[in-house]
Amino acid sequence: MTIRRILIVDDEPFIVNGLAGMIKEAELPESEVYKASSAAEALSWLERTAMDIVLTDICMPGMDGLELQRRILQRWPRCKIVFLTGHNDFNYAKEAIHHRAVDYILKTEGDAAILAAVRKALAELEREFEMGTQLEKAQAQIQSALPLLQKEFLLDLFRGDLHPTMRLQERLDELDMPFSTAAPVLLLVGKVDEWADRNASDQTLLLYAIQNIAEEYLSPAARTLSFAYDKNRIAWLIQTPDDQEREGSSLALYVRGMAEKIQTTCGELLRLKLSFASASELVPWSFIAERFEGLNRSLRRSFAMGQQLLLTDDQPEPEAAESASRDSATKWIRKQAVQLEVCLENGQQTEFQAKLTEWLRHETIGSEPELRLVASCQLLATFLAFASAEGALKELSERIDPDKLLKAHTRESWEEEILRLAELADSVFVRQEGMNRQHGRSVVATIHQYVADNLGGDLSLTRIGEVVALNPAYLSRLYKQLTGNGLSETITEARLAEAKRLLEETNEKAQDVAIKVGFESAAYFTRLFKKMTERTPQEYREFSRKSR
Repeated sequence: MTIRRILIVDDEPFIVNGLAGMIKEAELPESEVYKASSAAEALSWLERTAMDIVLTDICMPGMDGLELQRRILQRWPRCKIVFLTGHNDFNYAKEAIHHRAVDYILKTEGDAAILAAVRKALAELEREFEMGTQLEKAQAQIQSALPLLQKEFLLDLFRGDLHPTMRLQERLDELDMPFSTAAPVLLLVGKVDEWADRNASDQTLLLYAIQNIAEEYLSPAARTLSFAYDKNRIAWLIQTPDDQEREGSSLALYVRGMAEKIQTTCGELLRLKLSFASASELVPWSFIAERFEGLNRSLRRSFAMGQQLLLTDDQPEPEAAESASRDSATKWIRKQAVQLEVCLENGQQTEFQAKLTEWLRHETIGSEPELRLVASCQLLATFLAFASAEGALKELSERIDPDKLLKAHTRESWEEEILRLAELADSVFVRQEGMNRQHGRSVVATIHQYVADNLGGDLSLTRIGEVVALNPAYLSRLYKQLTGNGLSETITEARLAEAKRLLEETNEKAQDVAIKVGFESAAYFTRLFKKMTERTPQEYREFSRKSR
């Protein structure tokens, strides 16, 4: 649940402290109370952290509450304002409500009315969150981000990275992509042969221009969707509209003819030379990734043939099946290396070892010396990059033998080196876990020391978060995770423990003890002390001295 921050603003300190004590005693769920004795101090808080509710007086020296409200809403528009004032003036109430105040409470109305206003503000915050303001914004953001979402989906589709259980047609409909998975599709891949002196910004614009030109030529007879990938390549997904019947070979011929026109137009208008590789037939959706890889392979292997090429996959390449298998394995290696890196970064030891075992079981890698070399280089790069980022490069590099790994000529030696890496990974995770525990202990120790040194001062999550350089909400969760206790409960316990010591060892008045250990008011201190110890502060003092 989100922690709600409540800021109390009044130029009378006893009112601020009394209200803070009252709200804390009400034990509102997941809330934290902050105090300010002027509008300037309130703004200082609001520059450090977001506030959810501000309970403020209207008439204050310097900046009044209405001006403070305007400033708050400029910075934090969703903040709820509750005005608390001694003036029963309709004009004040009218202006406060006009500026979107949640409530306008007279100080004479008492604690119950003030708490009711705070609870009303909390309820409004929850209602806004739950009822769709966030959903509406998300929908608008999705619409504006639709081209990017379509591109990411197509990249996954063309590279075979979609989850096998995905309902493909539903996803196409969600992304407003007018294709049917019941009908096959045709693929076209193009590349810019050279950029000359075009800078990166110009290159991006020119790729869009190429896509627009292609759309003009292809759209009269087909549905099309394209996306740019790598630095100079574009892929097209093409399908015959429902109201048109066209044989696969006819559509392929049409696309090849249009590719030639796209080449010519881009040369004349954009001064760019393009090459294309076009599929010769339609393929089912399940074969898109395989055909895409084949078209890319055709473009890669045609570099010696010059520029402005128009290639098709009509003729099978020599050793095409073997080549496709090798390309597929290389792609698998790159993908798995990324996943291994994620496991290392997130400390996912079990997942890492499971994925590393998959390398051992990959038949193509195990039987191909060239692929074993590629896999070895990728594994080595993954380990060393992680070690460098973690500041452990020297330590790990001394335990890795690159020569042995890169010279794993036989399957047996390859398996032996993978198992050595698995053992090394275990030591990496142990080291990582130890460092995390050490860091956690350091954070907790810093918090405890700061609390002990500042019992009478600012012990808000915001201030403690600044001390340990952590977001307040995350700090609260982390402390609970590391210690099993809530931070606010720990602070209360520390304050009560110090209050007990002062009551036992000094003759200070209970109200002075309350202020010294950070309680907002003597009344709140007394009520809380009795709740926790079943004695008032004075009763506790008398009992402890009799027990000596």
